[in-house]
Amino acid sequence: MKQTNLSRPHSNSRKGARRGAMLILLAAMLVMFFVAVAFSVDIAYMHLVRGELRAATDAATKAASETLARTQDVGQAITRGKEIAGENLVAGKGLVLADTDIKFGNSKLQADDRFKFTEGARPLNSVLVEGKRTTGSRSGSVGLFFGKLLGTEFFEPTERAIATFVERDLVVVVDTSGSMAGQKFADLQRAMQTFISTLKAAKLQTRVGLASYSSVGVERAQLTSNLDSISKAMSALQVGGFTSISGGMEAGSRIMKLARSGDIVERAMIVMTDGLHNTGPEPEPIAIALANQNIVIHTITFGADADRVRMQRIAAVARGESFHADTGVELNKVFRDLALTLSTVITE
Repeated sequence: MKQTNLSRPHSNSRKGARRGAMLILLAAMLVMFFVAVAFSVDIAYMHLVRGELRAATDAATKAASETLARTQDVGQAITRGKEIAGENLVAGKGLVLADTDIKFGNSKLQADDRFKFTEGARPLNSVLVEGKRTTGSRSGSVGLFFGKLLGTEFFEPTERAIATFVERDLVVVVDTSGSMAGQKFADLQRAMQTFISTLKAAKLQTRVGLASYSSVGVERAQLTSNLDSISKAMSALQVGGFTSISGGMEAGSRIMKLARSGDIVERAMIVMTDGLHNTGPEPEPIAIALANQNIVIHTITFGADADRVRMQRIAAVARGESFHADTGVELNKVFRDLALTLSTVITE
């Protein structure tokens, strides 16, 4: 008698079940694949939009900062910042800023080598721009390609940028008393040339004036952005006479009367000496008067005979720093470092 194979239908049933399970698994995997593709597309788009927003915000900040430095007019800076923002596409449309998206204030270098921005503080040396593509912003939020599928239809990025310019009207007051004759004066000439060259390399609108003093103070060059004229005035100096530090500061103060507004521009004076104050009124009261006009005074003492204690006091009352150089090489470094500090530009 022929026996019936009862196992084959059971085997076919299991194979069919496996095929059905595989189809379900494949369908699930396809769904997951398309979700992953959609997610990847939107993530890539979000990164692109954020990069565009950052570039537009940076450009607007730099444009507003440059305009403020050049015109000293907040209104013009806002207008220029908005114009440049609108020329930069973010998700296919120009970034539209509100006036309130552009803020002005002061940035100061902290102990940790970072700048701290204080809105409204003076002198105004920083512009903060908040670039936004949010629901409540002028430009609105950014629609995603597969937002409905993923449950999030809109992307709302924000970026913040701060451009800090350090514009200064600066008067350098140099000692031309008799004790500066010879190598000391040659070292000073060389250090001043380094100072001018460093400022020129920074390509900022720093204006510099020059005063000198021996028995009296003399105005040698008014504030100018033509730094070559400062070099020319410096090369024409001659040494001789006593040391009236106060006379030099008074001459520097007369030059500073033509400085730009302290609301926009930082005003500073560098006073250098190699000796002891020995004629004229005491310089410290003059430093206090200048400090009350928001003029910062940095002092430089040069050589073993310089009055370091008095010059440190002058710098302290005028919120400046005091530097000392024993040699011509050190004097050159002091002037170079000061020029670098005075020409700092930072973008956050």
